[in-house]
Amino acid sequence: MNLQQLEYFKVIAETKKITSASNQLSISQPALSKAISKLEEELDVQLFERDGRNIKITKYGEVFLKYAESALDDIDRGIKKMEEMKYGNDQVISVAATNCIGITFIPFLISEFLNQHGHTKFNFNIRDTEELFKDLRYERIHMAFFDKIEDIDKYPEIESVLVKKEEYVLIVSRNHYLAKKEEVYLKDLKEEYFIAYNGKNPNQKVSYAELLGYTPKISVEPSEESMLSGLVAAGAGIAIVLNTPMINTNKISILKIKDDIGYKNIYMGWNKKIDLPTKAEEFKAYAIHLDKQMQNS
Repeated sequence: MNLQQLEYFKVIAETKKITSASNQLSISQPALSKAISKLEEELDVQLFERDGRNIKITKYGEVFLKYAESALDDIDRGIKKMEEMKYGNDQVISVAATNCIGITFIPFLISEFLNQHGHTKFNFNIRDTEELFKDLRYERIHMAFFDKIEDIDKYPEIESVLVKKEEYVLIVSRNHYLAKKEEVYLKDLKEEYFIAYNGKNPNQKVSYAELLGYTPKISVEPSEESMLSGLVAAGAGIAIVLNTPMINTNKISILKIKDDIGYKNIYMGWNKKIDLPTKAEEFKAYAIHLDKQMQNS
C-alpha cells in the first residue's frame, strides 16, 4: 500500500466514475483499475461495486475512506510544515479580527509580543465574524479574534478561548464638568448629550439604550469610529467606549461606570485540526497567558 493508491481511492470515491477519476488523476483507466485492485487484494475486501454505469463505494470502502483521508491530510500538513521551516514562513503569523477588536486590542497585543519575540512577522486583516470562521476552517489564517460566538457551533473544527474582558468607561472632554470625577452612575447622565457611532459595521456599535436603560440625547452620529474621540475631546458630547490604550488621556478624561453593565468579551479561535507553526503556537500561548496575568493583577 502506498500514498498514490490512497489518493486514487479517494478520487474515485469522490467522482464515482473511473473515467472521471482517471482524467482528474491523469492516469489511464486500466492502470487506475489495476492500482485499486491491488489495494483491495491487500486489504482483502471489496472497496467499490458496480452501480449501472457508475460505481459506488461499499461499506468497507466507506470505513476505509475516513482513515485514508485522515492519512492524506496528515501528510499534507507535514509537507506544509516542512515548507514553512524551509522557507522561513513559520516565522510569519497570520492573524485577523473584527473591526473593533482589530483597532483597539490587537495592535497592543502584537506590540507586546514583538517586544519579547523578535524576528517575527505578522499578516493582519480585518474581517467580519463569519469571514473569520471561514478563514479558520479553510486554513487561511492561524488565529482569529472576535466577540460573537453564537454561530461557532457551525464550525466544529474551531476551538476558542476567552482571552480578554474589556470594560466600558465614560469619556468626556478635559473641560467637561464631569472630568473632575473618577466614576459616575448612568442615571446621572440623563441630561447629557452623547456621541453615538452610526457606521455600517455592527461590531463597532455601542447600544446606549441597552447600556443606559433609557434612550439618551444624541448630539452627533459620526460614520467613522475614529471620529468619536475627537468629537468628545472637542466638547461635542460624551461617549461610552471600551477602555483601551487608544484613548488619548491628554485631551480626554476617563470615568469608571459604577453600574454593572458587563464587559465586551474577546475570544481567540484557531483550527484545532491543523498544526500551527512554532511562532503561531507561541503567540497563541502568549495571548492566553497575558489574560491570566491581567486576571491575577
